[in-house]
Amino acid sequence: ADDPADRGRVNDAVGVDIGGTKLLAVRLRDGAIVAEYRTLKPDVGSAMVGAIVDAVERLATGHDVVACGVGVAGLVDYASGTFVWGPHVDGVNIAVKSELAGRLDMTVAVDNDANTTAFAEYRQGAGRGSRAMLMLTLGTGIGGAMVFDGEVYRGRGFAGEFGHARFARGIHECECGQQGCWETEAAGPALERLARELVDSDPNGSLARALRETGIAGPAVSAAAHDGNPQAIALITQVGRAFGQGLASVISIFDPDRVVIGGGLGSIGEVLLDPIRKSANEARYAADHKELPEIAGAELGEQAGAIGAALLAIEERERQ
Repeated sequence: ADDPADRGRVNDAVGVDIGGTKLLAVRLRDGAIVAEYRTLKPDVGSAMVGAIVDAVERLATGHDVVACGVGVAGLVDYASGTFVWGPHVDGVNIAVKSELAGRLDMTVAVDNDANTTAFAEYRQGAGRGSRAMLMLTLGTGIGGAMVFDGEVYRGRGFAGEFGHARFARGIHECECGQQGCWETEAAGPALERLARELVDSDPNGSLARALRETGIAGPAVSAAAHDGNPQAIALITQVGRAFGQGLASVISIFDPDRVVIGGGLGSIGEVLLDPIRKSANEARYAADHKELPEIAGAELGEQAGAIGAALLAIEERERQ
């Protein structure tokens, strides 16, 4: 909700997060959310800029908004602010930053949504106080980002696509078009596939009964696990162990002092985090000589990507 008495205050920033299913926007003042707007993501990539402008105008009208940040699920060239491509968001080579800059009178920053989420958690959430933070977002796919000494590590521009590292001699096709990607075994679609197989083989089992009203979907399986359904917990454990095995390799590469797990599936808590920690510990390199870093759940919820986008835009403005 918005407080009309706050209108006219300066230095607000808007952050927009575009994921596989939704567009979520927030307006920040002094780092805190003061207004929020959400809708379905645009179906056509070319409509992305218009949807962002609409969201920003809804939140900015009547306020002195000086910066707009955007996080998009997919490959984003941060320097130019171009959305290059993504398996869950339509469109190719959309010049989001330059088009927004031509329509909005404010500083604009555009980045990958995992980067914006990680930046928010590093600044305001579970990554506070860490020096080298690794974040993995676990939902429709597996995204990732690293924040080292306060800076998002982007490589040549597209670092952090951990979910598409080859994890298995794949029989399941990934939405990126390849087979064997980590996220085919350890993300939301894997959970749904396993649930569907279990319900087909045990149509009168506890999970089939629990999903009778909702249908088979990742959030419904997660909710059943949260409610203590033993078959749902077993599936979450299976996905968590596959995730932990891949995570051990990523930890070996980057050696972070903290790992933060977020995203829609990652938000369900200890029922997932516990098998992740156990599996990562079993698979870790040099287990007798170094300890597993802290693995914690994200704290900022589904608003993290939008919060981080706004914070990045504020930083971009301060650099100008």
